[in-house]
Amino acid sequence: MLPKRRLIIAGATLGGLFVLYGASSYWAGIKAEDTLQEQHKMLAGLPLFKVKSHTYERGWFSSTETTELVFNRHLSGPYESMLPDNMKPLLNATIKFTNHVKHGPFPGMASFDLRPARALVSTEFAMSDATRKTLTTFFGDKEPITIVNRLGFGGGGELHLNVPAFDYEEALSGVKMKWKGFDLKVDYAKGYQEYKAEALSPGFLLEAASKGRVAFDGVLYLSDMRPGASGVKVGTSELSVGNVQLNSRESVPYSIKLNELIYLMTRVRVGEFVNPSGEFKPSQVALKSFSYQIVTSEQDEFVNTRGKLNFNELSVNDSRYGPMRLDISANHLHGPTLIKLDQAIGAIPFEGVDPALLRKQYIDTIKKNAIPLLENDPKLMVNEFYLKMPTGEATLQGTLGISGFKQADLNDAAVFLKRFQADAKVSLPRQTLENLVLAQARNLFTVDQSAEDQPNMKEVDDLAKSLLDSQLAQWTSEQYIVENKGQLSTELHFQNGNLTINKKKVALPWEEPDLPPPEASAPAAASPGK
Repeated sequence: MLPKRRLIIAGATLGGLFVLYGASSYWAGIKAEDTLQEQHKMLAGLPLFKVKSHTYERGWFSSTETTELVFNRHLSGPYESMLPDNMKPLLNATIKFTNHVKHGPFPGMASFDLRPARALVSTEFAMSDATRKTLTTFFGDKEPITIVNRLGFGGGGELHLNVPAFDYEEALSGVKMKWKGFDLKVDYAKGYQEYKAEALSPGFLLEAASKGRVAFDGVLYLSDMRPGASGVKVGTSELSVGNVQLNSRESVPYSIKLNELIYLMTRVRVGEFVNPSGEFKPSQVALKSFSYQIVTSEQDEFVNTRGKLNFNELSVNDSRYGPMRLDISANHLHGPTLIKLDQAIGAIPFEGVDPALLRKQYIDTIKKNAIPLLENDPKLMVNEFYLKMPTGEATLQGTLGISGFKQADLNDAAVFLKRFQADAKVSLPRQTLENLVLAQARNLFTVDQSAEDQPNMKEVDDLAKSLLDSQLAQWTSEQYIVENKGQLSTELHFQNGNLTINKKKVALPWEEPDLPPPEASAPAAASPGK
């Protein structure tokens, strides 16, 4: 009887464990669906894609989520001409992927992975024959992208994404493409507000025999972000790039829709402000050891942020620039106001809105929501700017702050300006300033190339140089600037409505005789010597 009793107990125990495992798997499946629905909402909010369809079928031990995406051609349209011809068909394709969800508590048991989790999600991409054929040209029989997402019991998880390396070459056209792969790891907390990310792209090379060469290597991105008490994300993000090379053998026309590009990358809607166009001449450009770092911290309800940007050398044809160091800070920013302002700007409709109306909406939104930023004594600082150039060195240090501001100050420009405090020390090569003035003069007088009467560029250059020489001579004689061995330097100080340049008092426009004080807006300071 004893062996039989033991067998019954063992069977009952085994059955109980199976029921317990099944119940916990079902519960884990419910929680996994909640997590994946949050992820889908984030994906649907990205401007790059539009969701064509989405379904979720939950089972007991596993579930299936299927999503179809299409590219937002409204945003990608201006840049499609830059892509290789055999990649353009991808923009018309539907991106369909299926998440195969294995529920916990040990979702990886079948592959001898005994780490506990809510679910283990592997992503499978379904592609049309044409799309698969195009990608096979580059990746061969390897999957173009692999994504594995481990959902933790606490609502967070770990996501791993990999794009394999490939070598591609067209013998007839002379096109070579070498991609060294891409790896991304994201460790995220519940709600995706707190995360650590690490992305690595070892290198890329694109070479066209007739057009030129583009290459980069050693791209590493690190981020560690979390929500602060005010709701602003605090933490550190940094990017480093070993080298970037561009060798263009022919002129390339460009028309850059900056407003759409910024929205595409950051979802910040800047409107139709600056959209440059022109032509890149044949050139060789090389950038060595580029990096930036942004650190955001919080003290009570105020946010401090500091950014550093550096590179060792930038070569443009025969000109060499660098090293370059930029270190800037923004301190004592009112966190709740930043959140409110960000939400208000993000709620402004963007697509299809008249640019003039869009600008007015931005300005009105900033006026309505940004006042507390000014009322809490913010301060901007250029801790260091240094750039070595072929003509000398450019340096800048400075601060700009507001103290004691009240909303009523906006009604009196003179009072408003007295709230500002500014200090700056600047030095730059005279030749650099001359080059900037000449370039601006050429742009001012350049007309349509098809016009019969074209300006004489030498006369334009001579006139601009003569005016600059005269103005610099006047400022030097009046000691507003100092020139030493081709370097121009000066200092600026502004406080309580008083402006000094190189420790010499400069009269503001309303301080000039017979001029009324400002009323509606704050005019700029008069030029030295005027």
